[in-house]
Amino acid sequence: MFVARKKKTPPDSDVPEVSEEPLPEDSSDEESDEEVKVEIVVENEEKQEEDNFEQLQARIDELEPALEEARAYALRAHAETENVRRRMDRELEKAHKYALSDFAQALLSPLDTFDIALQSARDSGVSDQVIQGFELSVKSLADALEKFGIVSFDPQGEVFDPEKHKAMTYVPHPDAEPGSVIDVFRKGYLLHDRLIRGAEVVVAKEPDPPTEEDT
Repeated sequence: MFVARKKKTPPDSDVPEVSEEPLPEDSSDEESDEEVKVEIVVENEEKQEEDNFEQLQARIDELEPALEEARAYALRAHAETENVRRRMDRELEKAHKYALSDFAQALLSPLDTFDIALQSARDSGVSDQVIQGFELSVKSLADALEKFGIVSFDPQGEVFDPEKHKAMTYVPHPDAEPGSVIDVFRKGYLLHDRLIRGAEVVVAKEPDPPTEEDT
């Protein structure tokens, strides 16, 4: 009797094994976590910057009044310094300009003597040569003084000015305008634009009204 034999299956070793390697983890989750962390850091930095800006602005607002006060003080100090400098410059210029004031006043008496001598020579009828000598001496002295700003003025015929003239007397004069200078006793002198001596003058006045004796 014929018996059919069972076909042997190959041993398990001959069956190819299926690899059971672990599946790679999903990287999208890690990237999301990183993005969240970055966003948090950025937000924190922005919040910190905003806080710092607000603190800085508050400090600026706090210091603004003091800054304005300091600026105003600096402007006032600068203006005062400029005023002081200008005053000092003017005083220094004035000191240089009028340093000869005392010296000029000391010369007035000799100058008056020259003028009187010259007038006396003219009135006494001395020779023209003597008069010319006097005139030359007076002119030379006047020219020398003028170089230092010392000049004389003769207000004959001018309107009386109490700032520059000293009225010695008032005389009625039919041909002169009342209040005008009709004679000069002594000339006046200036040092640059400063009066160092007023001219001594005679001033015309209105004629006296007629009296009963005159009529």
